[in-house]
Amino acid sequence: MIVELVKTQTRDGVRLDGVITRESVLAANAVASDSKPTGLIVCLHGVGSNFYGSTMMNVLAEGLHTEQWDVLRVNTRGHDYCYVGSFKMGARRFGSGYETVADCVQDITAWVQWAEQAGYERVVLLGHSLGAIKTVFSQSQETPDLVVAVLAISPPRLEHEIFLVGERSGEFRASFSAAEDLIAKGLADELVDVTFPFPLLITAASYVDKYGSQDRYNIVKLVEHLKVPTHFIYGGSELTDGNTAFAGLADILVDKVRDSELDDLVSVEVIAGADHLYMRHLDVLLASAQRFVDAL
Repeated sequence: MIVELVKTQTRDGVRLDGVITRESVLAANAVASDSKPTGLIVCLHGVGSNFYGSTMMNVLAEGLHTEQWDVLRVNTRGHDYCYVGSFKMGARRFGSGYETVADCVQDITAWVQWAEQAGYERVVLLGHSLGAIKTVFSQSQETPDLVVAVLAISPPRLEHEIFLVGERSGEFRASFSAAEDLIAKGLADELVDVTFPFPLLITAASYVDKYGSQDRYNIVKLVEHLKVPTHFIYGGSELTDGNTAFAGLADILVDKVRDSELDDLVSVEVIAGADHLYMRHLDVLLASAQRFVDAL
């Protein structure tokens, strides 16, 4: 196994970095070789993370690369919490505190184009948490022919109304009101110190984008737009630990899949006892991911 740093650029000029796990030196150097894997699994990090910082993604990358599949762990423009980067309009702040989630479509498209230029014939999009939302959302916006499947690990349910009535509704209302007040004053790019869903400095615009009443990133609503085999995985503990964004979500998705007549395309799995990071269940998570990929 070898690892190589790679980079790409989005159509609006944002540079993104990643690392590819390959099966062999031959596969890395002989692009035209019959031994080169034809498939690429592209892994997207969660909020505030990056391509190199996740134990989960390290385990998945090492376990999923085979003679058929290489694995590429990538940054989106929402990596880490804040950094200064360049794009076509000049320099600006990026990171999870500044991102518009919908921009992930440009990020994912750039990585899929990188895969195509590198000679890959199939791409699986794998994401965790917000990264999983991005894989599903991107499929509702653009559907590159190269993408053959989606593996969404623990995407939360970003639904404004359930946060308004959830266990921590007071915190959410206060955080959301603070963001709305800044926007009303023409200060959408100002940072607001929120406590929901966790303590974070985030721009008012980014907070309203993620948690506003438009529900742009509500995976329950996005399911009906899926056009490729998609497997959702959740940890049993995260569904029952009182987090409004996950409460009963697996069952809700199962019902949505059935009502949308997508049973042959979309599946939902719960790993008993696992939390959001699967720290004591990484072997089970890897086995589930392997089964899904092997069946493609």
